[in-house]
Amino acid sequence: MNKNFIRLNTNDNYFSFGNFCRVVKEVSENKYFVQTDLFEILFDTEDVADSTVNNYCTGFRPINIKYKNYYRDLFDSYKTNKKVFTSIISNMIDLLNNNSYDYSTKTISSINEDKKLYRACERLYSISKNDSDVSSMLSSDLLNCLNNNDLYTFIIKTLNYIILEKKQPIYIEENINNLIEKSIYDTNISMKDIQEFIQIQLNSGIWSLRAIKQLADKGNPFACFEMASMEYNGIITGKPRYDKAYLYYMTAAKYNHPVATWAIGYLYYNGNIGTKSRRDLMLAVKYFNKARKLKCSNAFNSFGLIYLNGTIPHIKQNKERAIEMFEEAISLGNVYAYNNLGSIYEKDKNYEKAIELYTISADNGDSWANNKLGELYRKGIYVKKDLKKAFDYYEKASDSTQFTLCPWANYNLAKYFYIPGCLEIGIEKDLNKAVELLQYIENKLSESIVELMDVYSKLYTETSNIFYLNMYNHYKNLN
Repeated sequence: MNKNFIRLNTNDNYFSFGNFCRVVKEVSENKYFVQTDLFEILFDTEDVADSTVNNYCTGFRPINIKYKNYYRDLFDSYKTNKKVFTSIISNMIDLLNNNSYDYSTKTISSINEDKKLYRACERLYSISKNDSDVSSMLSSDLLNCLNNNDLYTFIIKTLNYIILEKKQPIYIEENINNLIEKSIYDTNISMKDIQEFIQIQLNSGIWSLRAIKQLADKGNPFACFEMASMEYNGIITGKPRYDKAYLYYMTAAKYNHPVATWAIGYLYYNGNIGTKSRRDLMLAVKYFNKARKLKCSNAFNSFGLIYLNGTIPHIKQNKERAIEMFEEAISLGNVYAYNNLGSIYEKDKNYEKAIELYTISADNGDSWANNKLGELYRKGIYVKKDLKKAFDYYEKASDSTQFTLCPWANYNLAKYFYIPGCLEIGIEKDLNKAVELLQYIENKLSESIVELMDVYSKLYTETSNIFYLNMYNHYKNLN
């Protein structure tokens, strides 16, 4: 049976030999760069076919044992001679900077000062964080090398991993199973639990509540989590039922479902269950801690907020600890942690770093971050005023589910663009569009009521239609 391969040089998800070559090529100033040039430098050979190198880079073939043995010998020598890699990395730097090769060996100090190499290392570090096979120890070592400008050691550690440790080829079916098994390793969830839940989705549709409930009643942790989340958001009856959500989350948490475990803590922490007494807050911390051990990114983010705001009696405020928690949450892919860390940098007047973090969150679809950037560009705060960018960010922010929507996005679009119009960027006055945006958030944002009164007043003035007067009075009574 033919197997489907995963290409290891086309995206930033794999810390692989192919992506190493791709990054070096993209950073290089040499427009005639070919990956065989880099391969010959790395392995001190001139006797390799372009097609062979291409197969190594795509990950369709494992790197030949003779090349691996060459590096095993190099690393053995490195134990007693730290300069053993200077020639290889020097020639790689020449390739990066489009210098003619004179095969002169640079010092470790000059290697560490090369700007092109630093850019390559930055990108490689980002890729290493995306690869689930890269250990936290290696990722931490690479970050320390970057922070200390030790590019020489960074490249050595990278070469050791991509040549000697990284498995290739990777088959799609095998990789999916490995990822699933790795994800549930610390839980009591079985592959059968996953298969049953997937089968329900494939055969009944994700919104077949009866089928999901039946599976939840049998104790399936994924179905229980789905039912809990729907009860929490009020999808089942039209209003949240936190007691029902709690029971479903508890069943899923018995299987060490990471997010369900965190959610129980959040129900206590938020006062949805209990009274936010000292005992309840201690229970929240207990479940947050358990979820943190299960590598739940929400748990790290919650601890970041606790350390930042001092909301738990026995845990002192500690901004440095909060930053550590947010950074850990970010490493696990938590979008909200980018916002929280960005807010810290903004308060510290490190606006460049704050905007960088908000932008990453916005690019990942977070409504709050998109609205935040819209505000900054509309007002010209920390950035040059740009109404077109502001409008685009508000639009992205408003294109969100009701559960994740930042209501200020709808408010800002209505108030600053559709009510007055903005001919500067081609937005015409559209009071009906403004009403649509504001009514969607009238139960979430009291300010929208005031704007709705203003819009209906304008519409009544323009048309004398009694309907608009009635709507004005309706919102006036709500105000």
